[in-house]
Amino acid sequence: MKSYYQHLSSTREFGEKENILKKPILRSSAIFPVIHNEFYSSAIHFLGYWLLKRNIPEVSLVITLRNSDGNTLSRQTQIINSAKAFSINLDKILSSIDYRENSFVGSIETEFHTTRDMVFPYPALVLEYQNEQFNTCVHTLGRIYNDLEDLKENDDTHVPETGFDIHETDDLKSFLSFVNGPLENKDGKIEYTLTNSHSEKSSGTFHIGKINPFETKLLYFNEHITNLAEFLKNDSGSISLKHNFEGFYPRLLVGNIQKSSPSVSFTHSYYDCTSCVTESDYWSRTDENHFDSSIYIPIFNKNNHFTNLIIYPNMSPSNVTLKIDIHDKNGKKIIENSNFLKIDSSQKKLTKINLNEIITLDTYGNENLSAHIIANFENNKIPSRIKFGLNVGNFESNFKLPCNICFNMQMGNPLIENKSGSFHWAPMFSERNTVLALGNFSTLKNYEKTANLELNFYRIEDSTTFSKKISLVPNSEKRFTIDDFELKNFLETEGWVTIKADNPYVHGYYFNLNSSGSISGDHLF
Repeated sequence: MKSYYQHLSSTREFGEKENILKKPILRSSAIFPVIHNEFYSSAIHFLGYWLLKRNIPEVSLVITLRNSDGNTLSRQTQIINSAKAFSINLDKILSSIDYRENSFVGSIETEFHTTRDMVFPYPALVLEYQNEQFNTCVHTLGRIYNDLEDLKENDDTHVPETGFDIHETDDLKSFLSFVNGPLENKDGKIEYTLTNSHSEKSSGTFHIGKINPFETKLLYFNEHITNLAEFLKNDSGSISLKHNFEGFYPRLLVGNIQKSSPSVSFTHSYYDCTSCVTESDYWSRTDENHFDSSIYIPIFNKNNHFTNLIIYPNMSPSNVTLKIDIHDKNGKKIIENSNFLKIDSSQKKLTKINLNEIITLDTYGNENLSAHIIANFENNKIPSRIKFGLNVGNFESNFKLPCNICFNMQMGNPLIENKSGSFHWAPMFSERNTVLALGNFSTLKNYEKTANLELNFYRIEDSTTFSKKISLVPNSEKRFTIDDFELKNFLETEGWVTIKADNPYVHGYYFNLNSSGSISGDHLF
């Protein structure tokens, strides 16, 4: 794990001092487990954002398909020289190599090369599993390191992976998947700690045997953990995974599979920081004008939707009080909960907060509402990495799995104010009822700045674009869909939207509210 301060320095996130010895990033890569079977298949989506964000005129892409054993089946190259939407479709690649089996498990690696610094060694891609009734999405997770220096920087500290929901019933099955790097692992080993909805613990170890270079692993937890369903007691829980994987960035693809309505809901794992207690694992409260940390999240409370905030036992040791303020779409604070929840992270509890229960549905049930989650830590012990889960689902749907978005709180960093604005982007799918939720919320305690936004829309068919301008008053959000801005006439299949703001505090999410009732989503890039 790279420290948070190293991350800020290497990405120059908020104007931090750059390390003059840092090598330019000329290769940016990602590797994804992919599946094709009788129920669903896989695709990878991206925008030619390098041309927009970095003014890089041309990027070369190498796409490598490997089978589950790690053997290369196909390698293709592509030139990205236009700011449009792109997609890598597993079915098309399998067809091009005349693959005739009914099912496939393997990997797709993407390698983007330039002659200019891309800053980030991992590209902004979206992995999708889908059929006509559902889709599930997550941003870039695993990658193969660029060189030994890259490996050493990211292996500075070894911590387990955690921060996601697991289910185990007759209908729901939890899994993890990853693609090994170029090093053979003689015997893959995982030490786990389970936490159920009552915060009871269960620990153990299992082995997965030899792992070949570039081998794809798809592991079902119930095949390795005895009495998993009994321990979880028909409710979601969480798991922390300490592993001996080496030679690649071990962000895991994790989630759950539903049998009765064939579908998947996945996300990515995140660092288990419960043992991280060095000075660099905490953020210094340098400015009393800022909250220690905070984040905006939308509340879906119409059409049988629910919105849950999941607090996993994954933070560095600390005591925190959560304040939850509810705002209407115009920025007015309608509910304030100054001492909503006190958390002693040493107790390592799994906490689920139903945000719909905080509001009065009779009064606000037909409004778009948003929550501002504010953290106040004791004794200046502010964990520098704070990851929660955002679950949006439909309790009347045959699809039982909500989305499980892994997102981080924003640190109260006064350097953010040095930024003149922000730039975000997200995918849109014309047949998925995509909803973009954009919020203007800050870590500043007295926040009064309106955000002016330029929305630019791109599609996969060609380089045609169009723009719209909107504004967000402080502590407000706006949502738009395929029904707004005449997008139905523009997006035939899929596309992207970029959000250019004159304000560094704009944040957001995208959700796919499938007509079947299945819901997927993620935070913006």
